Amino acid sequence: MMIAKMCGVLLLVVLAAGSIAVQAVDRGSTESTESIESIESTDAYVRRMAEATVMAWPTLANLFDTTRVFADVQLLVSDGQRAWLMNARGGHEVDMRAVGALGLPFEYRRFEKIEWQGRPALFVGLGQHLPVGEVQRLKHPQAVPELFDLATHEAFHFYAEDDWARGSLSERSSLYPALVEPRLYRNRIIRHLLAAIRGEADALGRASYWYRRWSSEFADEAERIRDTDRSEGSARYVESVAQLLAMGLEPRSPEWEARLLRQLIPLGRADYLAVDHESYALGLLAGYLLDRRRLDWLPRVAQGETPVGLLLGPIAPISDTPDEVLGQRLRESLAGTNRRAAEAVEPFLQRFKDPASRHLLVPGTAMKGSFGSEHSFRLAGIPEIIETGVDALFALKDGRIDLREATVATQLKDACGREELYWVLALSEADFRGHDQGRLRVRRDGLDVDIPYPTRAVDGERSWCART
Repeated sequence: MMIAKMCGVLLLVVLAAGSIAVQAVDRGSTESTESIESIESTDAYVRRMAEATVMAWPTLANLFDTTRVFADVQLLVSDGQRAWLMNARGGHEVDMRAVGALGLPFEYRRFEKIEWQGRPALFVGLGQHLPVGEVQRLKHPQAVPELFDLATHEAFHFYAEDDWARGSLSERSSLYPALVEPRLYRNRIIRHLLAAIRGEADALGRASYWYRRWSSEFADEAERIRDTDRSEGSARYVESVAQLLAMGLEPRSPEWEARLLRQLIPLGRADYLAVDHESYALGLLAGYLLDRRRLDWLPRVAQGETPVGLLLGPIAPISDTPDEVLGQRLRESLAGTNRRAAEAVEPFLQRFKDPASRHLLVPGTAMKGSFGSEHSFRLAGIPEIIETGVDALFALKDGRIDLREATVATQLKDACGREELYWVLALSEADFRGHDQGRLRVRRDGLDVDIPYPTRAVDGERSWCART
């Protein structure tokens, strides 16, 4: 493992007309205040992103074979008016006309995997205005822009995981209604891993105890969530490493360890109510403990193992008593989660199962940029996954579908001429009867559909294919 010595300097990034100039200055120098001037301007925010990228990505590229992609990945950002390109070596402003021609979403935190001038890149939208909380947070001179964290995390998914092995049962859903026991077991693992980082004796043995109980008692969930534990856990770890590097800290130095502990402590205070939410914390904590042992663990995760499995699998379990206070908190919280989920899931299921309803199949490949989802649920008796609180945009042939806090289903199936992941919208017979000038238009329940009239699918009269 190579570790570059970059901690004694702060990379000062100054945006000139059409360029970003990068120079090194002493962290204690008064000139470093250039990078923390009023962050309300887009220029200032991009400066901070460029500083973080040039400070962190070159070192990150040399830490592990798996992260070598950060030597070449480009980060393109835009607010819809101007655009900037940056990478491990620096950056510059680019022609907005060329960026606009790509049809990218410019809203804050929207991202997309792209190519820029034939090379791998990631696009992240800046939005028209920065969130107030982000502006306030970046008044601290060592704060790292959250869009840099996002870019590092998603670039790892898009490029470092390109050739990873994948399981056939991979998904990130929780059972509906949600059960308490698997959430309690994984929450206990998280707390014991944090205790191990803080040096508590027997903490890893107790974490191993809960890991083995969860793996055996909820083997189906363990198999379904395996790839999410691998992918999100590893990406969260790499994101955290990049954040510390962007602060100018030297890996494994006392300052690094102290800052790391401050970042990790909140993980042990949170209550995790969804299996995929736990994946991030488990991977981050297990990754640091594996790194402390000088284990080259990321290649093994690429081949199919999970960070927490690699850490705890070889460790003999030590019997542990349940945390009754935590258990009661989780029971109360999950009862509320189930009630709120029912408000979205039950009406959807009623429409979805209605023999007179129509299922509009929208191919996942038509999605533009990133999407958000509040919860993913697996229900007994149906093969589809129910997604609630979905925000997504699909660009289709002469039309588009915009989802805003919508409830939809997803399923990997062979339909509409090819096998892929389809997003399934439950529409009424009246929706299809009321088509206007050869188009299907629906606007309700978080759905905004305006597409050419769909074609019937091959798998049944209730399924219809959005034209691509």
